Amino acid sequence: MKKGILKSKNGIMLITLGVVVIMIILIAVIGGMNQSGESVPTIETIAVTKGNVTQEVEASGNVESEQKKTFYSPVNGEIQTMSVETGDTVEAGQSIIGFNLETLESENQKAELNVRSGQLELADAQQQAAEAAAKQADAQARVPELEAQIAEKQDQIASLQQQITDVQSQAAADAQAEAQQAAADMMQAYKNDLDTYRNQTFPEYQENLLNAENTMYDCQAAFNEAVQLYEKEEITVDEYSQKEKEFQQAQQAYQDLKDNPPAEPKQEDYTVSGTGGDTAAVPDTSDLQFQLESASQELAQLQSELASQEAVAEADTTGLTSAAQEQMKISNNLAELEVKNLQELIEEGRKGIQAEFKGVISDAQVTQGATVTQGMQLFTLQSTEQVCVEANISKYDFDKVKEGQKASVTLGDSEYQGTVEKISKIAIPNEQGTPLIGVTIHIDNPDDNIFIGVDAQASIQAAQAKDVPLLPVEAVNIGKDGSFCYVVEDGKIAEKSIETGVTSDSYVEITKGLKTGDQVIRDIGSHEVGDSVVAVEAAE
Repeated sequence: MKKGILKSKNGIMLITLGVVVIMIILIAVIGGMNQSGESVPTIETIAVTKGNVTQEVEASGNVESEQKKTFYSPVNGEIQTMSVETGDTVEAGQSIIGFNLETLESENQKAELNVRSGQLELADAQQQAAEAAAKQADAQARVPELEAQIAEKQDQIASLQQQITDVQSQAAADAQAEAQQAAADMMQAYKNDLDTYRNQTFPEYQENLLNAENTMYDCQAAFNEAVQLYEKEEITVDEYSQKEKEFQQAQQAYQDLKDNPPAEPKQEDYTVSGTGGDTAAVPDTSDLQFQLESASQELAQLQSELASQEAVAEADTTGLTSAAQEQMKISNNLAELEVKNLQELIEEGRKGIQAEFKGVISDAQVTQGATVTQGMQLFTLQSTEQVCVEANISKYDFDKVKEGQKASVTLGDSEYQGTVEKISKIAIPNEQGTPLIGVTIHIDNPDDNIFIGVDAQASIQAAQAKDVPLLPVEAVNIGKDGSFCYVVEDGKIAEKSIETGVTSDSYVEITKGLKTGDQVIRDIGSHEVGDSVVAVEAAE
């Protein structure tokens, strides 16, 4: 009866203790929840979206003409009419300059040039003939001397080659002899080992095997006797087990010896690998080789010099006489004068200068009434229909810009379409010493609002990615180890490494580390990595 009462009291105490523990745990959990709700701040996150992004490279430069032509005076004379000046626009075919040809003196000047040219060419031909004759005589005397030196050098090379061959042959012979001796030694060792096997090793093995067999039979007989005595209880279990163990050991010794007879020596195990040539020590011929290389180089130099001297010695210096040279040059001068004679010059001067294409006059060197000479620069015409922007880009953007990319060009209030035509391969520092890369952007749709030399802004469409994961640029950070974003993991701010692709002013392509729909922190603010926060997705 007392035992039942004691058991009941213990049960009540255990139940009471369990209730107390549960209440303590509930109080701690509720307290923690209340504390968490009061102290953990919220932070705004945004989702990785999918869309298109275009990377643009900004550049500035000047408008330049792609088609330029500088005009020169075709005659000696006076400019009678000139209707334009620097900065004027002209149409294709428009007359620009007319000449007054009264003072044309080209004929007298050409006659003087002819006389002077003939005198100079004669003196030059005579001097060249004398120098060629002297050079040929010297070469003819030099040829036999060079031939003798070449023959001597060839003998030296042949001697060195023979010495190298002799050294190598002797080394091969020594190696062959060593190989033959090694083969003979191995054959003798085989015979010795075979005699030992037949006369000693194998007989000893047979004797040992017979002894082991006899021992096994003796142990077996003793074991059989022990079996009978054990059945009659005349010996103990230990004595019986000992006899059995001795019999098993004798059996195992006999079987091991029987299974492992000594191997008879085989002749193929006593062969020498190779023939001696492949194991022979390489003879030291480095000194002879060095002498041979030096002699070969000297021979090549002598042969080259001989060929040069032979060419000079055998040259035909009498193929064209000085008189023939003079006649040929004079004839050429006369032919040129006949092609462009005085009448042709006058006719060309009467045509004047016309614009070959629509454009603007730049760098006018003359004015109406000026006297000009043949070949004198008059002005430069720059096309306003074939124009481009010569711009510069940063060294950080050169790998993004490629020929053929499209661009938008802004000149004042006007905007044009352009195409990247050329990228310079040389970076040129600006006034601050920063290297810049030159880029030529062809304007595809020029109009009358184009002004040569004005400043222009260009936006080059460098790269584009379509239907890819995107993030606003403000959500992407760059550290010493690369790009990263801040995310909320297990209620705490964490740093997540990412890889980016095409970047515009607003968005960044995410190529690795995040996928569409993932939430990232737009702005970490004053928080730090490891802070406890509650993520709240930002409104669209």
